[in-house]
Amino acid sequence: MSDAQSVLITGANGFLGRACCHAFTAAGYRVRALVRNPAGSGGLAPIAQGGIFRGDLPDSIDPAAFEGLRALVHCAYETRSATPAQARRTNVAGTENLVRTARSQGVGQVVFISSMAAHESAASVYGKTKFELEKLFTAPTDTIVKPATIIGPGGVFQRTREMLRRLPVLPLFYADRRLQTIWLDDTCQGILAAIERAVTGTVYLAHPESTPMRQFYTGIASIDGIRLKTLPFPGDLALFGIGLLESIGLKPPITSDNLLGIKHLRAFDPSPDLARLGLSPLSFHESLGRL
Repeated sequence: MSDAQSVLITGANGFLGRACCHAFTAAGYRVRALVRNPAGSGGLAPIAQGGIFRGDLPDSIDPAAFEGLRALVHCAYETRSATPAQARRTNVAGTENLVRTARSQGVGQVVFISSMAAHESAASVYGKTKFELEKLFTAPTDTIVKPATIIGPGGVFQRTREMLRRLPVLPLFYADRRLQTIWLDDTCQGILAAIERAVTGTVYLAHPESTPMRQFYTGIASIDGIRLKTLPFPGDLALFGIGLLESIGLKPPITSDNLLGIKHLRAFDPSPDLARLGLSPLSFHESLGRL
C-alpha cells in the first residue's frame, strides 16, 4: 500500500486511539501507532500494520514514524501524571514537539483531538489545556476535532460506570446541566471522514440532542441493571469541600477538575459539521444499547 494511505495515530494504546486504529485499518489505511513502549504493545500489531513507533512525550519521538504520512491523528493526552507540572510538560511541550516534527516531515493533514470541554470560558485544567493546545493547529490543512462525552467501553465513561456500581446513592451536582454525547465508533468515523473529505478547521462531534445530567447517570446505571438513586447537592458547596480535601493531600473519587468541567458545560450545535462529514451519530440511548 502506498504511503498516501499511511496514518499515524498517537496514544494508540488508549481508549480512543486504539478504536481509531481499528477504524482506519478497517477502512484500508496503513496505520502506524505512536506509543510510549513499543516493546509492550504487541497487541497493536494486527491493527497497526504500518509499524509501532516510540513516542514518549515530550522528548522521545521517533521521526521515522512521520515519513510519507497522509495524516497524523493526535489522540494522546496525559491525565494521570504524578504532578500537574509533569502532566503539563507531557501535554503542552509534547504536543509542541509533535507538531514541529510533523511540519518538518511535511505531513499532509494534522488532526488534533480536543474536546467540547475546551472553550474560552473553561475552568477545568483539562478544558483550559486542550483549548490552549488548539492554538497550535492553525495551518490550512489542520483539523481540530471536538468530541462530546464519548460513550464506549473505556475512558471516562467506563470509570463513571464503575463508580455507579459502587454507590448506593449518587450525589447529583449541577443537576440543571445537560450533556452532549457521541458513540465511540461514530467518533472514529467522524475523524476518518475529516481526513477522507479533507475537512479542516474546527469540527464538533456530538449527537444534536443533549441529555439531562440525572438521565445521563441513570441511563449508565441501567446497563448493569441498577436502579440508581440520586440526591441533588449544591455544586458550588461540593466544589469548595472537594477543594479542601485536595488541599490536604486527599484524593476524592470526584475531583474539583471534574466538577469544574460540569459547572462550565457549554452546548454546541454540531449539525453543520455532521453534514460536512456525512455523519449521522447515535443518540445517547442508542449508544447505551450498543453496550
